[in-house]
Amino acid sequence: MSALPRLALPRVARVRKAKAGLALARLAFALLALGPLAASKPARADTPAPLVAVVSQKAAQLSLVDIEAREVRAVIGLAAVPAGLAASADGASVYVTHPDLSLVSRVDLASRTVSATFKVGLEPFGIAVSADGRHLLVSDWSADALIRLDASTGAETGRVAIGHAPAGLVVDEKAGLAYVADRESNQVSVVRLADMVRIATVPTGRAPFALALSPGGERLYVANVQSGDLSVIETGTTPREIARLKIGLMPYGVAVTPDGRTVLVSNQQSGKLAIVDAQTLTLAPAQPRLGTFPEGITVVSPTRAAAVDWADDEVVVIDIEARTILGRVKVGTSPRNLVALPGVR
Repeated sequence: MSALPRLALPRVARVRKAKAGLALARLAFALLALGPLAASKPARADTPAPLVAVVSQKAAQLSLVDIEAREVRAVIGLAAVPAGLAASADGASVYVTHPDLSLVSRVDLASRTVSATFKVGLEPFGIAVSADGRHLLVSDWSADALIRLDASTGAETGRVAIGHAPAGLVVDEKAGLAYVADRESNQVSVVRLADMVRIATVPTGRAPFALALSPGGERLYVANVQSGDLSVIETGTTPREIARLKIGLMPYGVAVTPDGRTVLVSNQQSGKLAIVDAQTLTLAPAQPRLGTFPEGITVVSPTRAAAVDWADDEVVVIDIEARTILGRVKVGTSPRNLVALPGVR
């Protein structure tokens, strides 16, 4: 697996930033849709949006950002090369993966410190937290596996073999299913969580990376990096791809609005935001510029979304209804992914 600029991985040759486009076309390590098992409900339109946790890879830190005030509230130091992150449903903890170190860190948001670290697999990458906070799910890029952990101790409690180079993952807890983007297999693996068994695979475009579920779980949206398109999967009893839309150059992040009507996609190579009507599956002509190298994207409230720009070290604040960029917030070097923190303001 080729390395990304500013992302040092074990057993992988490093590349210079000048070659970022080619390296990133081969391997994505921007995390986007590495959300928690049960997505927290976004804030109402008439209430302040929650804080957003942002992981910066080269800076090795977690920033807590107030997107309404456009300011960083806190910065927490992490172990080297953090990659994926997920928040507990109660907003008490954030879990961060470190592929280089075979490590997962737990950050306590009350004390704003790293409260524990766990050794996990070979290259833990995508991560999610169960709604009750008792379990973690981690995709292991090198082991081609989805691993379940005890969130308190880090002990492995389950494992299932999936496709090659699993990246982003998302979970429909009501259905008891996990969906994992198997990047080098050009597919999504569907895993039944009750017994950690893969029950289906769904072909996608080339190099699927980030995923997002519709609010009701009936659709799964998958960003395919190398083919530059968005797979739309009908989950149901027999999951299947029902559409594939050309979306832009190197889509790395995907998110869905709380009403399920709009899909937001961050296109890394073009630096633009693609906006898709979920009902008609059409692409809006207006594509606001996110930055030089946008990666992860998340919906924070019914009216706000946020993305990270790796090259410019910024969090980009998006007005969903107006489809405009409201502002930018400087964070640590090489921000790769972000997640809204439920109940944390």
